Amino acid sequence: MYLPDVDSFLLIDSLKDYSGESALEIGTGTGIVSNFLLENFKNVVSTDIDYDSVLYCKKQYSSEITFICCDAATAIVSKFDLIVSNPPYLPNDRFHDKTIHGGRTGIEKTIHFIHSSISNLAKSGHMILIVSSLSDIPKLDRFIFEKKINGKVINKRRIFYETLYVYELSIINLP
Repeated sequence: MYLPDVDSFLLIDSLKDYSGESALEIGTGTGIVSNFLLENFKNVVSTDIDYDSVLYCKKQYSSEITFICCDAATAIVSKFDLIVSNPPYLPNDRFHDKTIHGGRTGIEKTIHFIHSSISNLAKSGHMILIVSSLSDIPKLDRFIFEKKINGKVINKRRIFYETLYVYELSIINLP
């Protein structure tokens, strides 16, 4: 289970101006982000691949949050006004720690999360993600461009050896 750290609190800080009917968190960890989302959203759904995290959250938080054990958003069919994630983002070939290692270049898990959930985004919805400067950000930007997704940095925080970026993604509405 991923314990809250600087990145979790940066994500929460970046979500203060978002509200709506429904929100989805991918990779809930201890559930603090989902619990925060409950303040501004009527329906909150939260997923995690780690069964122990899901059990912990079900015991810890309000039954108003729906916790589901699944990989990213693979078990989700609903549309959401907001989808958020603090995905594993550190580069590592071997996925030593699934809570922090995001793949060889650090963005493979992020791309997987986007790919698995973008169809769940409401037409005017947003996806908010944490990305590290240690990851291959140009590769992520190419993926976003190729999938015709709008992407921009809405917040950032410099910590010891890296900068954490908060990306906001939205679907490009074609005529």
